[in-house]
Amino acid sequence: MQSILVAVDGSPHSLQGVREAAQLAKSLSARLELVNVLPPILLSPSVYAETIAKVEEGNRQAASEILEAAKKVAVDLGAQADTVMVTGAPAEAIADLAQAERVWGVVIGAKGHGAVKRVLLGSVTDRLVHICSKPVLVVR
Repeated sequence: MQSILVAVDGSPHSLQGVREAAQLAKSLSARLELVNVLPPILLSPSVYAETIAKVEEGNRQAASEILEAAKKVAVDLGAQADTVMVTGAPAEAIADLAQAERVWGVVIGAKGHGAVKRVLLGSVTDRLVHICSKPVLVVR
């Protein structure tokens, strides 16, 4: 069975992406894979091991809550959904997951930043659209 990756970060925009992806998944008889990307911890483990462990646990807990909320939205709309938690740069991690043969494409919610803000702030959505080898549906 094919799957559709859905990037979720807990924002209203990402939950709108889940809603749209759920409709798409039902029409394609596909599953959703709800993906949350945890940021890497860039502190020296030898010096800050206990602090890093606490931060990582907090990040995992927050990601778990975000994924469960997104899964509830998907299931309430009649879609089958699994959750995936990965660590890394968001656009690159999602693009890497999308390379799997089972993946039809990616859905991501976007805030709709203008060109100037995108240049100044960067954009996971913009980056993903440019590097992903599969179709990317941007939901606004």
